[in-house]
Amino acid sequence: MLKNIMVIIFFLLFATNIASANPVSEDSNLSVTPLDEILQIEEGFIATSTEWSPDGQYLLVTCSKWVPPSNSVVKHYLLDTNSHTFGEINYGINGSDTSGILQAKWIPSGDKVYFEVSRIDETNSGYCYIICNPDGTNLRCIGTNYTDLSYILKNLGDIGYQKNLNWNPDSSKIVFEWQKPGNQSTGVYVVDGSGTNAHELPSATYPQPTFYDSNRILIVTDEGTISLINDNDDLLQDLRPENKNERYCAFSLSPDRKKIMFAAGSLDSYNLHTYISNIDGSNLKGNISYNENLWANESWQPNGSLLLVNQNRNLYIVEGDENNKRLLYEGNASEPQWFPDGKKILFVENGNKLYSIDVDGTNLSFITSFGPTYSYLWKYFGERQHFSINPSGNFIAFMSAFDSATGRMIENNDIYKFDIAAPLFIINSNGSNLTQVTPAVKGRYDTCINWSPDGNQFTIGSTIYKDPGWDHGNSSLVKLDSENFSSIWESLPVKEIVKGEKSGTVDKVQISEPNSKNTSQVTESREIIKQSPSFMLLQIFTCIMGIWLLHKSKEL
Repeated sequence: MLKNIMVIIFFLLFATNIASANPVSEDSNLSVTPLDEILQIEEGFIATSTEWSPDGQYLLVTCSKWVPPSNSVVKHYLLDTNSHTFGEINYGINGSDTSGILQAKWIPSGDKVYFEVSRIDETNSGYCYIICNPDGTNLRCIGTNYTDLSYILKNLGDIGYQKNLNWNPDSSKIVFEWQKPGNQSTGVYVVDGSGTNAHELPSATYPQPTFYDSNRILIVTDEGTISLINDNDDLLQDLRPENKNERYCAFSLSPDRKKIMFAAGSLDSYNLHTYISNIDGSNLKGNISYNENLWANESWQPNGSLLLVNQNRNLYIVEGDENNKRLLYEGNASEPQWFPDGKKILFVENGNKLYSIDVDGTNLSFITSFGPTYSYLWKYFGERQHFSINPSGNFIAFMSAFDSATGRMIENNDIYKFDIAAPLFIINSNGSNLTQVTPAVKGRYDTCINWSPDGNQFTIGSTIYKDPGWDHGNSSLVKLDSENFSSIWESLPVKEIVKGEKSGTVDKVQISEPNSKNTSQVTESREIIKQSPSFMLLQIFTCIMGIWLLHKSKEL
């Protein structure tokens, strides 16, 4: 009898140990779905970019497949994340004819999409912008009468080179640079929001046209000034450097259009000095003595006019009508960025620790550590790609290097290994609720590509190390609150998706693992496994039952 009771206890404990060995994420509603599973794309295609619509309902996905020796096949998809429908945008061409099509993007108003097309060869080189409806209809190469994408790609040499596209605030006008075939100078052109009715403005070598408001445009002249003109080419204002030996070569407007930042240099030097002034040119102040990369050390406050400056690893705020510079933080700061509300700053201290600080210099707070590998490996992914704050400012996504065998941060002596794992994590901006989003896979680096406007969804891009280089991996869609998440996606014509219709025959895609939920929480030095409270209670109950059964056996 006692032997049988002990066997029962053993199996009960074994069962509870198996259950409790599966750790439970603190955010049980988190879901991760690979985009290739949703889109059911053919083998060899990878998602190279994603972009959310301004209202956050739609997601544009660009997929491509390399076709040796020098071509690629490109597809653009539209996903409706509300209705869980998707479809491939039809431009009237397919296969290798799509080679040269680049990333699909939304225009600011969100009612149209645009993308660039590019080709370089001996007889047909060019670069231009295509604008169309989200379903691919009403397509046009801006500034031209060309409406057939196949014809445009085959005749790019007759179009020339367009670049630096910029919309006015209500998306009713577009300004861009255009170097037409045979022209040595670059013209500035204005067209309406559909890309028609082109009107030429003054030419310059690097004009960089930008709308100041709905009808006024700022350009860089060959004389080294910044000119404010209207779209009828009338000069309204000319901003000139105070130093006669310098020339303005670039500018940046504050989001509220009250300040302007200039990059200035002399003809005999590549060193760039950064200046700031009020929009009328008053109170011009110098702030940075040298910029190795343009605007790498400065960033505007969202929707405001404060300027954040990183000078010699110290953080400063330039503010007020006098444009005075105030020390915000002294230390070893890098990669500073604003919180979306413009009230706090996020930055990296000493290469691997993430902090926040209020704009007035108070409330310096430690958030998390990236681990000792940060300074060497992350440079391969570009500045700020390894961490990103969501639009609400509540969550921060970041990747951190892990040993996939032990589940721990890589030690200092392993920092020169490229085939480590670097999964993605999210953490509350106050430093709580650290959660692993993707599994630790050796040789894979997961980064947050972009957040939805409401901050509840984001896309992940994976980069895979394969000696001796890097390859793109599968991208994924992450939903933070997946309580109402559906694992079934329907394939529909994009025209029906945009109109909100669901008619005709559709393909339903069942995602086999809709909730690829994270099941681990980590700290800088070790993995923390949290058991579900229900399993803990079951273990306690099992122990109590075992003691009771042993007691009863003694009575017998």
